Amino acid sequence: MDTVTCPDPAVDAALTASFSGYRLCLTEKNLDFKEAAGGVAVPWAPTFRYTDNKGREIRRSVGWYSSTDFLAELTVARAHYELGRWRFDNAIELFESVAAETTRLAPEAGYYAGVALFIAGKRDMAALKTRWLRLIAECPESDWAHKASVHEDWNP
Repeated sequence: MDTVTCPDPAVDAALTASFSGYRLCLTEKNLDFKEAAGGVAVPWAPTFRYTDNKGREIRRSVGWYSSTDFLAELTVARAHYELGRWRFDNAIELFESVAAETTRLAPEAGYYAGVALFIAGKRDMAALKTRWLRLIAECPESDWAHKASVHEDWNP
């Protein structure tokens, strides 16, 4: 992350605009590690833990990202933050912006765009199903399309 991803000016700008971060080295003892990890074991590095201003976890991801995928990851984290604040229009816009990209996070973003549409529409199953059918058509081999296929079990 230090060599390719984080030096990217677009990544630096996204981090600076929306996030406060810190880094802990797993090879050194650090008294703040348990608190930073949220009391959960960290299986691998890098682990990214996104929290709100009260320390509640919004999202966690593990592993290396290219600059493009990390920018999408940051956008998905922001979208989950907005969704958790019931700011559905913002969440939908952020999820859809990632879903429209060619990154490995696009299918996940499409899935959660459907969830946000469902909640925003006061449990609008039609909006959810429409978005998930689009996800299945666009990314049929993704795990997220498989998860969205639950709509097949719904009774009208």
